[in-house]
Amino acid sequence: MEKVEVLIVGAGLAGLTAAIWCKRLGLHAVVVEREREIGGQLQHIKNEIWDYPPYVYENGLALLSALKENEQVGRLDCRLGETLLSIDDNKRRIHTDKRTYEAEYVILCTGVRPNSLPALHRSNMVLAPWFSTTSQGEVLREKNVLIIGGGDRAMESGYNLAAYARHIFIAVRRNRLRARPEWVRRLSACENVTIMLNTELARTSEHEPKGVFLRTAGAPSERFLAVDWILPRIGVRGNSEAVPFLKTYGQQFVEVDSFQVTSTDWIYAVGDLTNGAAYASLALAAGQAMKAVKHISLRKKEGETNVHL
Repeated sequence: MEKVEVLIVGAGLAGLTAAIWCKRLGLHAVVVEREREIGGQLQHIKNEIWDYPPYVYENGLALLSALKENEQVGRLDCRLGETLLSIDDNKRRIHTDKRTYEAEYVILCTGVRPNSLPALHRSNMVLAPWFSTTSQGEVLREKNVLIIGGGDRAMESGYNLAAYARHIFIAVRRNRLRARPEWVRRLSACENVTIMLNTELARTSEHEPKGVFLRTAGAPSERFLAVDWILPRIGVRGNSEAVPFLKTYGQQFVEVDSFQVTSTDWIYAVGDLTNGAAYASLALAAGQAMKAVKHISLRKKEGETNVHL
């Protein structure tokens, strides 16, 4: 049993920011991270980051490299390769695959993961969730690609890949697109893009002829579509499985109040875990981390009474 003031779960930008603010405010914090390296989703951002001042970063790895050069980050107690298993909300005990902690407060920074389709679990045609349509599009030159999804990310992916692929097919389960009109307008100018509404993936054909079978509402039977690759863009869900007792909304995103406090008053949540896809932002995650730690510090100073910032 190891006792800590603040246990931070996740060493992405939100978790690191929380740990730095703990250090600044004199709180003893430990960060546990299931991966073998810090950075979280920064490792998968392939596009330029120009909206996180003061610098413009080539990609997520460039920002991560700058973080690693920060001497304060180097002094943090980050325990890599340690996975959160469960939290006992009555005893304030946190169980990982390495040890058990007893914490005054927990800050969850566990982020999100892409949604998946059962029909694609064993398919060799599926592009990785973090495939970048901006920096890796060349590998799909003259290929037929099926994109699944009707939101902004699906439409943006289609637009980016239209410059490389032979043809882009976009399967949308609903009878309308959820994407912003600007993305729809851009795609309408691409001659090699076909959008199919009310259409779902039924199964794949991994051997010749290679492709997918689609199910369209109102159609008498499935139809075959020859494609080389499949790119699911069907949203994300919060990594909240270890805390089933917390109130969530939507795709398992954790509910918080204005101070990032969850439905259990000694557990906080920040970043994409609580923001969801619509408000995913590095700047917002960092700000929420700061707010959570300041609220913890003020609570301790005020003897656990209600604190209003």
